[in-house]
Amino acid sequence: MVAHSQDNIKGLMLALITAIMWGLLPLVLRTVLELMDAYTITWYRFLFAAILVGFSLKHKNKIPALFTVDKSWLKPLTIAAVFLSFNYILYLSSLYFVPAETAQMLIQMAPLMMLLGSVIFLKEAFSRGQMVGSFVLITGLVMFFNQQFSQSAALAREDFLMGFVIMLGASLTWAVYAIMQKQMLKKFSSTQIMWVIYVLSSFFFLPVSSPMQIASFDWIALMLLLFCCANTLIAYGSFAKSLEFWPASKVSAVLAITPLLTVLFATIAEQLFPQHVTAQSLNTLAYIGAVLVVSGSILTALGNKILSRDRVTQVKNRLLRKG
Repeated sequence: MVAHSQDNIKGLMLALITAIMWGLLPLVLRTVLELMDAYTITWYRFLFAAILVGFSLKHKNKIPALFTVDKSWLKPLTIAAVFLSFNYILYLSSLYFVPAETAQMLIQMAPLMMLLGSVIFLKEAFSRGQMVGSFVLITGLVMFFNQQFSQSAALAREDFLMGFVIMLGASLTWAVYAIMQKQMLKKFSSTQIMWVIYVLSSFFFLPVSSPMQIASFDWIALMLLLFCCANTLIAYGSFAKSLEFWPASKVSAVLAITPLLTVLFATIAEQLFPQHVTAQSLNTLAYIGAVLVVSGSILTALGNKILSRDRVTQVKNRLLRKG
């Protein structure tokens, strides 16, 4: 029981780290995109992660034997790398057409697709509490982004439509990658899986990247690019590790708070750098939606304990006794 409780805590903390990293990412990426093309940014991010994780695995003598005695897993790992690579480039490309906050609203299709896919294809349990939590979460997301829905017409209609279609593709490719990642954990550790994906993805983008663009960067731009690279390592490393302790459906629920974090970080950044960042103002409905998003995430993650039959029965008995 203690070990199960510790796994829940580890899974929650790792999922929260992933959400924080992804919440910060679009704000930084939009700045770097003004100085470097999407393909080169993506190549640097994968290369950085591949080198650091590779050194770590080499030091621990845990480099997977994919290219020697066990080639059967190379195909699914390659497919996962392709889908994650598409996710990266599609997400970045969408930022050319829609603002960071809108992009984060649209990418919430990804964890929802992952949640449904994990239940349908991985046959993971979907309890009463998780159903209620998912409904609350989805309702909260819609309410939280009510201003963006209504203000979408303020964007060029063609740009918003293009951004939506691109982000739909990014969401679908990410969900496929995430589900495949969960299946491959039966054979490899999360770190081994991510290292192979980083290596393969860095090779995918090398022919279309222009690494020498970095020569024109000042130290601030270099730090921003370094953050994007480190973000890849920390976010996906934490995400992959969280799947070892938690079901994919619970992890996806926690990741749904990412747009809330993006708006929070944008508000803080506006206070610190008002000349560079303008945060979106929220109405009352959006604040109510924010509370529902957080509540829905908690219900989905802990629904089995909060809304289990035994718990509901206990609550009913207590109310009857008081009555």
